[in-house]
Amino acid sequence: MKGAAEIIDSMRANGWAGSLIDVVRMPDGGLTTIDNTRVVASGHAGIDLQAVIHPFDEPLPDQMQIDRFTTPKGVPSTWGDAISLRIGKQAAAYRNTYPMGSPWTGWDGN
Repeated sequence: MKGAAEIIDSMRANGWAGSLIDVVRMPDGGLTTIDNTRVVASGHAGIDLQAVIHPFDEPLPDQMQIDRFTTPKGVPSTWGDAISLRIGKQAAAYRNTYPMGSPWTGWDGN
């Protein structure tokens, strides 16, 4: 994963630094993250994940980089839209296999 080695080293040395990651509660009840690199890095560094969970239908805040998630298929207005559009940009094999994002059972949001 691009940039993961530096983040893992930093987390091992300093623990969690920076803002919480954004996670969306999907319609199937699972959690999907916007920031996969820091999720992977925290697991490799052996530290607890720091996140805020957003409901699928929660509006994106004004300061969110909507352009980051905009695709030819749409402009997101909710966290669920952002995740869905991001998943839609993945290769067909991935998005067909994981329509709610890839499964990760290392954290249940509690």
